[in-house]
Amino acid sequence: MSVNQKKEISILFIGNSFSYYNALPKLVAYFAKASDSARLTTDGAFRGGATLKILWDEGGALKKLRSRSWDYVVLQEKGRLGGIVKNGVVHVANPRSFFMYATKFDKEIKKIGAKTILYCPPAFLGVGLPEDANKLGAAYSRLLKKLNAIMIPSGLAFAIALRKRPSLLLYEADGQHPNPAGTYLIASMFYRKLFHKKAKQLPLLSYTSHSERLPKKLKKIRISETDAQFLWSIANQL
Repeated sequence: MSVNQKKEISILFIGNSFSYYNALPKLVAYFAKASDSARLTTDGAFRGGATLKILWDEGGALKKLRSRSWDYVVLQEKGRLGGIVKNGVVHVANPRSFFMYATKFDKEIKKIGAKTILYCPPAFLGVGLPEDANKLGAAYSRLLKKLNAIMIPSGLAFAIALRKRPSLLLYEADGQHPNPAGTYLIASMFYRKLFHKKAKQLPLLSYTSHSERLPKKLKKIRISETDAQFLWSIANQL
């Protein structure tokens, strides 16, 4: 489903640091503006390290969801689905709680006439756990069919990008969160899923921020044209 070029649209992001690192919602809005595609209003209900269950139970995300007529609502579960520690490493948990609370949110999203976007974060690949990355992607894919939602499979996008260019840095030092270039790739995927077209003008910047509250003034990071072309080409494949 593509967005009407003349229409102003609004997107609410519900998630944790994978959604607010490097001001992802604002970067998506910038891409739309720079590409003369639409005017996007973005906002977020965030808490670092939170699962969708925590965000539901606290009530703030639900209150913001019901506060206006959003066009899209992004749901992003904790990267490990609230996972367990095994041999000193945190692995993907049973997706039951994820399915339950994503479904609860989806019902509220449908009540206001909005569309659900499932954003699967690019966890695990940066720390060398591809099997867990696949499990995470599989959980989102199962839920995708149930909710008839839009999918942002960033883990798959990172895997393709790193296979083609192993030296490209897409993660922060922790090996879990996307760095500004990784966030650029994710924002490119949001743009393609929303507008189903190439950007008229290729944006060459990303942002750097670790703030839960999306800053009004953001530090810009330049993306080379070569890297930008490559990252957009990955987004166009998915």
